[in-house]
Amino acid sequence: MSEANPWASPPALPVQSGAPERPVRARVWKPGAQVSMTGGLPIVSASGQECPLWVVAAHGGAGATSWARLLGAGDAGVGWPDPSGFTRAVVVARNSFVGLRAAQSAAIQWASGQVERVELAGLVLSADAPGRPVKELVELRKRIEGAFPRVWLVSFQAAWRAQLAWEAPTSREVRKVLKDLSVIGKEV
Repeated sequence: MSEANPWASPPALPVQSGAPERPVRARVWKPGAQVSMTGGLPIVSASGQECPLWVVAAHGGAGATSWARLLGAGDAGVGWPDPSGFTRAVVVARNSFVGLRAAQSAAIQWASGQVERVELAGLVLSADAPGRPVKELVELRKRIEGAFPRVWLVSFQAAWRAQLAWEAPTSREVRKVLKDLSVIGKEV
């Protein structure tokens, strides 16, 4: 009888010896090449909902519904609005590796021309935990920020864990972001 538990222990993998048969070459884009975006966030129908400002979640759990309710803006969820006319959108994401990469992907998708009749207003990055982010995240965030016209950094909101964000007392920091975004939503 074998002592390895097939449910708890992964099966042993065969070991390859020697070099691969042929070298693996990565694709490289030539300078100035046109790069198109495939995939990305879905385009969601916004017919019948005319909003001057939409909140777009770069990923699940980004806080789009909370920010949309606080702003009185349209909640596109995890997707871009497909409005009948011109509108603006703000992308929201968590200040984590997954959130930053999702925000980067959303910015690339918008810049590639896949999102029509939507002006990108900026990015709201909400802290995913109390305290300072790690150095690697700060460096990644600084690279990604350049893809957005404006970025708002919001510290961890502990009150939002115990109650709905739109029913919780708003911090001065959140009120500042709401004021900025309210003005942007009225400029359309």
